[in-house]
Amino acid sequence: MPAETVDVMTLPLGDEHVEVSLLDVTRMAETDATATRFLTLRERAEYARLRHPGRRREWLGARVCLKTMLLRNRSVSDPTECEIMKDARGRPWLSFAPGLPGRKVYDCSLSHKGRFASACASAMADRAVGVDVEEISPRLLRLAGAFVGDRATFFRSRPPEERLALLWALKEARAKAVGGGIGTAMQSVTCEETAVGRHRITAGDGLQLRARHLVYEGYIIAVCVNDKRRDCDNAKTAC
Repeated sequence: MPAETVDVMTLPLGDEHVEVSLLDVTRMAETDATATRFLTLRERAEYARLRHPGRRREWLGARVCLKTMLLRNRSVSDPTECEIMKDARGRPWLSFAPGLPGRKVYDCSLSHKGRFASACASAMADRAVGVDVEEISPRLLRLAGAFVGDRATFFRSRPPEERLALLWALKEARAKAVGGGIGTAMQSVTCEETAVGRHRITAGDGLQLRARHLVYEGYIIAVCVNDKRRDCDNAKTAC
């Protein structure tokens, strides 16, 4: 199955050095054939361990997104020339086949939820990124007390379900960009919309990050950029 037959969209959420893509996984036919085309042997073993069909499709879709971007920017000529691995904290990073200029992509992030999978990649060595996909649904109404916080900006011009999905997605993207984890002091993180679709995210330690989002077919896709990457292992491409 040729890589170019997979319908991966480029989203207007990045800039010259950050690229974001999205894939509707419900339109990804022949998932096992796609896995064979895109995944290395080690990645295929991890794919095979996922028993739930929906989970397998989402997991694969995020990796197809990232590897399609690498193909398009010519970091690789074949998707099996790179492998998406995880560090000790469960954060993915890219390992390239020997001889390839892997530094064309310095940082990456993956996300999937329901219909959609997404990937984000940075081409700057000191810029870490985080991406999150969240469905707009009543589910987060029951969880608001765990992540909203007293100082949160509620984006009051939006319906409640959309506001909470946006806040969740921004905070999760931020956690990925700094390497903390989604449960890390979510209530102390505040989000301010500085322009339509653009945000300033501030944590309790004073660290400020910039973020962007868009709404697409009932989902929020949020991207957070950390321009002052502090926890970087130069030996590998972490995300």
